[in-house]
Amino acid sequence: MKVKRLQFDKYGDASQMYIGDYELPGLKPDEVQVKIKAVAINPLDWKQRNGDTKIMMDKHFPKGIGNDFSGTIEAIGTNVVGIKVGDEVFGITEFKRPGAFAQSVITKGNLIVKKPVNISYEEGACLPIPYTTAWAALYLKGNIQQGSKVLINGCSGAVGQAAVQLALAKEAIVVGTCGGSSIEEVKAAGVKTVYDYGKDDVLEVSQEKYDVIFDTSGKINVGKAIKRLNRNGKFIDINPTFSRILKGFFTGKYKMVFATNGLKFLPQIAQYAGEGKIFQKVGNVNAFADVIDAITELESGKRNKGRTVLSFEKN
Repeated sequence: MKVKRLQFDKYGDASQMYIGDYELPGLKPDEVQVKIKAVAINPLDWKQRNGDTKIMMDKHFPKGIGNDFSGTIEAIGTNVVGIKVGDEVFGITEFKRPGAFAQSVITKGNLIVKKPVNISYEEGACLPIPYTTAWAALYLKGNIQQGSKVLINGCSGAVGQAAVQLALAKEAIVVGTCGGSSIEEVKAAGVKTVYDYGKDDVLEVSQEKYDVIFDTSGKINVGKAIKRLNRNGKFIDINPTFSRILKGFFTGKYKMVFATNGLKFLPQIAQYAGEGKIFQKVGNVNAFADVIDAITELESGKRNKGRTVLSFEKN
């Protein structure tokens, strides 16, 4: 089956992207084929295209772009159970084989879940990477409980918002940092103490101790943060570099987290979304034809209120 998809023939900048024809491979027993309804843009999309993660990608070109998606099941491998053709789902592509910016995509059956009927395709497409990342950070590595004190650096971004909602769902005490323009929105989401990271270094202006410090932006000083942890506290990083790892690893308090660590919890994430406990704010909804411009704008630093989504229902 031939589909239109966003792809590239070699690693590089935004100029490498184009919409071209792609022949979907045959369906393996553990795979599903999904007709795409909506795809959310993530920074991972351009990191994969730039070659930042090429050591973990397969070797074949052209390569697709796009990870988080929602849609309807078109075909099911013989070993996949619990879903049927026509079911509404959301999910994620295999890390080594992205390609969700396409008319249809093939992924593993364990990387999709049924979409709750009370959320839209656009909302469903926004869930996988932010929530699997935050789930792994706070629930697996951080093991937060009721009353845990959690600092979320960058709490207004996609992963930061997910972390706030998951922390509040556990009745943790949440402190956040974000840009000044987002403070009121963050407070409205339930975070009572919020610092403007453009003006204040929270680790300098407050001497509080935390059970978990979750740095979603990669900008907190690791050594300073570790000194602000309680005895069994954890510093959780999703932007590891050699120097950051070196500063924290031997303390036993430094933990790295990736979305892949939380993928097995997609069913619980879908349940939370259906119950209204979690959600991602959808911002711009663009047509598939505008995908290159949309990615290029976000990659260049443009910030929108809410997530940018590509819809195959919009012309």
